[in-house]
Amino acid sequence: MYNIFFLALRRMRVPLITLILIYAVSIFGLVLMAAPAGQPALDFFHAFYFMSYTATTIGFGEIPYAFSMAQRAWVLVCIYLSVIGWTYTLGSLLALFQDKSFQHAMRLARLTLKVRRMPTPFYLILGYGQTGQLLARALDERGERFVVVETREERVNEVLLAGYHADVPAIAGNAANPELLQVAGLLHPRCRGVLAVTGDENVNLAAMMACHALRPRLLSIGRSRSLHVGRNMSSFGANHVINMFETVGVEFRMALRSPSHYRLWQTLCALPGRPIPPLFCPQQGLWIVVGFGRFGHAVYQALLQQGMTVKVIDEEGHPELPEGVLVHGLGVTESELRAAGLRQAVGLIACHDHDVNNLSAIATAREIKPELMVVARQNLAQNRSLFVAIKPDLTVIRSQIVARQALVAMTTPLLTQFMELVQTYSESWASQLEEQLLLLCDGDVPERWAIELTAQNKGFVHAFLAQPLPPLRLADLCRDPANRERSLACLPLLYQYQGHDIVLPQSSQQLQLGARILFAGSLRAKREMQWALESPVLIDYLRTGIDAPRGAVFRWLAAKIGQKKAARDRTA
Repeated sequence: MYNIFFLALRRMRVPLITLILIYAVSIFGLVLMAAPAGQPALDFFHAFYFMSYTATTIGFGEIPYAFSMAQRAWVLVCIYLSVIGWTYTLGSLLALFQDKSFQHAMRLARLTLKVRRMPTPFYLILGYGQTGQLLARALDERGERFVVVETREERVNEVLLAGYHADVPAIAGNAANPELLQVAGLLHPRCRGVLAVTGDENVNLAAMMACHALRPRLLSIGRSRSLHVGRNMSSFGANHVINMFETVGVEFRMALRSPSHYRLWQTLCALPGRPIPPLFCPQQGLWIVVGFGRFGHAVYQALLQQGMTVKVIDEEGHPELPEGVLVHGLGVTESELRAAGLRQAVGLIACHDHDVNNLSAIATAREIKPELMVVARQNLAQNRSLFVAIKPDLTVIRSQIVARQALVAMTTPLLTQFMELVQTYSESWASQLEEQLLLLCDGDVPERWAIELTAQNKGFVHAFLAQPLPPLRLADLCRDPANRERSLACLPLLYQYQGHDIVLPQSSQQLQLGARILFAGSLRAKREMQWALESPVLIDYLRTGIDAPRGAVFRWLAAKIGQKKAARDRTA
């Protein structure tokens, strides 16, 4: 506000001085003008009073006495002078409000005020493209607050019109500017983390560097396109670096190697409440990759690692490819697809940067071979209806993959460790776990949450320190606090304690202070569990079945009854 005030004064200096001079000259002249015979001349107070209501067109008449001809003539001059002065001043004021730099200063001031008054913890999202919008929507559905920094002004306006549950502070500016990041809340004590997902990886790199320098222990997640930028982010301590094309390759490699593990990963990383994705079972044989950019290259490497035969269709030459693998063209015509061996192929992957080319290649390929398995790359979210209509076996949306990875790193980092451990288990084991998750939420993606058994929680302090017997077990946490005979719709996925990891721990597992547990289940189960963990009385009820009085009055009455019963027992 300090900068805005002095910026306005600097821009309005000449108009205000002009207006002050007009008033000063008018008042001084009115004092000097001769009054009618027998009446005193106007003093400075009455002259100022008269000019104040006359110049603002209120018009109370000639006060305190009727004016002389000289006074009236001077008043005429003053009226026109004040009209000119006010016109000049108001015009300058309107021009000031339309000035881009002043508007930007106003937005910065409003953003600073909103961030300063943030009532709850929040995240800082840098970039409001497709990935940023997905992250913002996911955080909003979880009840999390966030601040958006975006380069393009029109996208900032989209934030204001998005209809989020809470007011979202947003500003247009360069996310690589450390001062702008500080204004957006980087140094705010309630800032939980920074998500650098702009379209420019160099801006993401600069933002990660600023985060590391100003808040070294803050959660930072950066998106990169190239390996060297990703390594640079990791070198100075970024918590999580997401390489877009490498991530696509890793997930697609998982889908080829182990469909059940891939579906399990999708189920646990997707947004809760969405339908669980269908099982993708690719066949062995010839696969055709249409488009050989960085996305296509990642898919090509994943196919080769799984022992697939691959043909590539691309307009540009690629000398790194073996002889006979490359077919020149866009892959949208029948002749190009036949030259790549479409009749013998089991699958086609459309990897172009343009959705129109991908859709065209899929449509042409299905006309030649309807039973062909198709994987489509979708670049723009606005084309979702077109890809739904064409019904590919698998749709790969780069922004969704990056957003999913970032959301997991933010909210449940324990889930990443769980999925790494799951890779060591068999395909049938992953399929059985998938069936259990399907039953939890009637075919929808379950909620995921992690609890840490620390002394900061009232229930755990009571269970481990104040009243350690009977010991608290995992089965107790999974009971319904309203009726312990019923179980909550949840499944413990991982129990971690002192460097030891137990996947799918048994219900008889005895809990230890300092352990961490990962759960999946319904939203109600999550809320009931978190509610029970805050109450020592409910913790005792869950592990013993004794429903102790919960209010101060009822505890007092129970104590009195207990004393009377003890007295009767002594006299008996």
